[in-house]
Amino acid sequence: MGRMLCFSSQVARRPRVIAPSMNDINDRLASMLANREGGRDPKDFFLDLADLVARGAAEDLGRQVDEIGILIASPDGKHLRFIAPRKLCDLGTIPTTKRDSIAVSVFTKKVGEANNNVPLARHVAFFESVKVTEKVLPIMKMVTVPIVADGQIVGVAQVSKKGDSLRDAGPDFNAADVRKVTEYFDSKAAFLLAARPERF
Repeated sequence: MGRMLCFSSQVARRPRVIAPSMNDINDRLASMLANREGGRDPKDFFLDLADLVARGAAEDLGRQVDEIGILIASPDGKHLRFIAPRKLCDLGTIPTTKRDSIAVSVFTKKVGEANNNVPLARHVAFFESVKVTEKVLPIMKMVTVPIVADGQIVGVAQVSKKGDSLRDAGPDFNAADVRKVTEYFDSKAAFLLAARPERF
């Protein structure tokens, strides 16, 4: 049975493909903000920036981009809305009073967690059924962490492992994974907050 954890090499001469470093992503995010066009739709700009954050997370954390979820809090903190994957953005919000939501629980407790048996956990499964890739696979294991900027919680990030079974999904997440996900999204929180539209 899966467990839930809670927490407050010499190669021959071939060219190596190196994923963008965290600083590279940060430079690109900063450039996006600095060069934002005045007439650009604020929501579209925000979702473009969130897509870059999600793609950077997938590369940095070794997951597929559809296994990265980012939910941002409304300015009044009463709702969470997906901003990645982009297709989920307009499908509704999750009230921060909803008790059977893993994201809301982490948002409220402000503590990250690793859940290695998501099918057994009470959670909002509707968003999983939305087709964002060719094949819809259920989430089996997931790390969920708060996104914090200047001491303010501005959203929640989820990094998952999908598959037809717990075994297919791969090894369990652990405390080191929670720390790594937290560090990545902490480094992106200020960019997300700066890009969030006043009305979202």
